[in-house]
Amino acid sequence: MDTPNFRSKNKPQSGFVIANDLNLHYLEWESHNKRTLLLLHGIGDNAHIWDHFADVFKGKVRVIALDQRGHGLSEWSLRGAYSCGDYVRDIESFVTALRLDNFVLAGHSMGALHGTRYASEHSGLVAGLIHADIEPCPPEWNKQYLSNLYNDLPLYYRSIDEYVDQMKYNSPYADQDLLFQIASMVLNRNDDGRYRCQYDREVLSRFDRYDIAADLVNITCPTLILRGMESRVMRRHIAEEMCRTIPDGRFVEIPNAAHPVHTDNPHAFQREVHSFLKQIKFINDDAS
Repeated sequence: MDTPNFRSKNKPQSGFVIANDLNLHYLEWESHNKRTLLLLHGIGDNAHIWDHFADVFKGKVRVIALDQRGHGLSEWSLRGAYSCGDYVRDIESFVTALRLDNFVLAGHSMGALHGTRYASEHSGLVAGLIHADIEPCPPEWNKQYLSNLYNDLPLYYRSIDEYVDQMKYNSPYADQDLLFQIASMVLNRNDDGRYRCQYDREVLSRFDRYDIAADLVNITCPTLILRGMESRVMRRHIAEEMCRTIPDGRFVEIPNAAHPVHTDNPHAFQREVHSFLKQIKFINDDAS
């Protein structure tokens, strides 16, 4: 069987917005479509994590992926301001700058926490919410794990393959080619030939003590909770409890997936997102 081709076929436009005194970068596909899907990556990733996802939704919706502060081509905070409130204020400024309204907001991991907090405070703007694989109040071990990464992760990698080997530890089901494409977009090559990640390591050490559980009852839009069936980051009973607490919550588990559900099983992830968007009448085409 041939290896699937995960190379992006639909090159996005690149843009910048000033938000809270930081220059934030974003990618945009299908800018002519008025119905917008705004995507928020997880910690250590960037907007290019959504390249393949955006290809699948070409012609269906306008897809925008934000490099959150301290990630990708967005500016780093010189003050180490990486709290949930900092990120949510960035989303507020970004949405205002692009004049977004009645859009669907999707986030993975840390991005899901920011998106869910934003949706709870701006219910009139959000037509739908997709919260992928993180608990509303991550347990202490999660924060400690990131702190350990801050201390233990190498600053540089000798090759892209070396970084891919590290990715495979947390993304055991992901296709090798997909991981290589992602790694190619999240690494910068230095003059000495070594590679370095495109994010501020202070994000790891300053991971907020998130607790957005009280926000869930304030989310008035339809909400899809997604969990990788083998995730260590989001326990099933917590995901089910979230679904019951959110007034219009739906819960789906993705098989053959751990925490990086959108890269471990991208086809199932895309299928469930597509189904959700059809259910809430955000798109009307037949699933491919």
